[in-house]
Amino acid sequence: MKQGRLFEDKIELIQVDSVIGSGYETKVAELALIDKIAYRAARKNMQKHSAVILLINDEFSGFFTYEVNHKVGEFCLLQSAMYPDRKDKEIYSMMIQKIIDQNVYGYHMIMTVSKKHDLENPKVFAAMGFKVNLEKSEFVYMYYGNAEQVRVKRLCHMAMTNLWNSTSGEWLKIKREWNSKLDAAGLKYNIPNPRFASREGCWQGKAGMSNVVLSKQKVEGEEIITDKSKELNGNASVLDPTACEIIVRMFMPEGGVRVYNPFGGGVQMGFVAGGCGYEYTSSEIRQNQCDANNALCQDFPNVKWIKSDSTKFKPKQKYDLVFSCPPYYKVEKYIDYDGNSPEGELNSIDTYEKFRDMLFEGYKNAIEAMNDNTFFVVMTGDSRGKDQGYYGCEAEHELFFKEQGLLIYNRIVYLESEFTRRATAKMTLNSRKYPKCEQKIYAFYKGDPNKIKELYPNIGRL
Repeated sequence: MKQGRLFEDKIELIQVDSVIGSGYETKVAELALIDKIAYRAARKNMQKHSAVILLINDEFSGFFTYEVNHKVGEFCLLQSAMYPDRKDKEIYSMMIQKIIDQNVYGYHMIMTVSKKHDLENPKVFAAMGFKVNLEKSEFVYMYYGNAEQVRVKRLCHMAMTNLWNSTSGEWLKIKREWNSKLDAAGLKYNIPNPRFASREGCWQGKAGMSNVVLSKQKVEGEEIITDKSKELNGNASVLDPTACEIIVRMFMPEGGVRVYNPFGGGVQMGFVAGGCGYEYTSSEIRQNQCDANNALCQDFPNVKWIKSDSTKFKPKQKYDLVFSCPPYYKVEKYIDYDGNSPEGELNSIDTYEKFRDMLFEGYKNAIEAMNDNTFFVVMTGDSRGKDQGYYGCEAEHELFFKEQGLLIYNRIVYLESEFTRRATAKMTLNSRKYPKCEQKIYAFYKGDPNKIKELYPNIGRL
């Protein structure tokens, strides 16, 4: 019956470059206010956009507004509505198809839909070829085109403020994607435990709380047997690849290609940078770490770790992004093939002051290698000294970079799992020590901040 009525009715879809000037301004505004959800289409600043106007039997019956952004290269589907007594999914789908037909540029298309809406819902758009980019409670962000085209939007929705929650479901999905790629590279090139390759050292020691909580015990006869197979690689620290991807995509200028890391460490940032199509050079003092990382990144010809002392190594090229995640002082121990820490390895330095000065010397060399109007991103944290107080490393980072003429542009809090920290708190709160469950990510900027909008890719609508 529905199909028969569809053919009996006279259906017209009129494309207009702007609602303003089309003659349908008032009708669109009235319907937008009746619909309530599409109320923004009543505003003049929204009516400047393109639209598909729906006429049924010569009567105005609905609309679908959209924006073509040539600067970003995207079609953004905005508000849509049909009069309640004329709602029909087939006709509504015809409006969507009309907009798709206008996309002769090959741009990606995006639309935010609601699981509770009778027309603007995931099923209707999926039937038209749209795919899910991100789900958030009752809303679904969908796209039409190539997933790579909307990758940055997915990342931005996860890290839209300066609080980055690394335990969210969407964050962990992307982390698993990168970890599976790393595992595949380890298998391909015979590198065991590739995510933690050569990451000797630990956050809390072999008897750290994470090992206590995750280990399992059983009684055999009169003996208690502890299974520590859940031990987190000796609690070795490794970079979060999701954070790496957000950083490399968000802080790389338009046309930029080169990333430099003055204190290389693990493989994650180089692997992610290479996977995103960028060049990556890192100074790393341990030969075993260089060898493991270079082996894992063989498929990326412009990704390389160079064995060197970062306090003395001066890059010959200029870079479009500098990133570093240096060690916390005296929290981990890093060793080379001979089982010893190389001379000049930061955590083998006998005082915090010497550690800080050597760290900042490496930073100075990196700052000299920065192109103008670029970012120096540092992921860091603080640790406690023998007097039980914090060293103040985070604060000293801010002062150092400001003294070097860089702006403290972003302070980002990277939130980790609280699970083991809560277990630790049971022991430390009597001493009034609150366990850390965050790290800081600083984005320092070298240059004129007024040029950022001009020099960095436009993200488009979110």
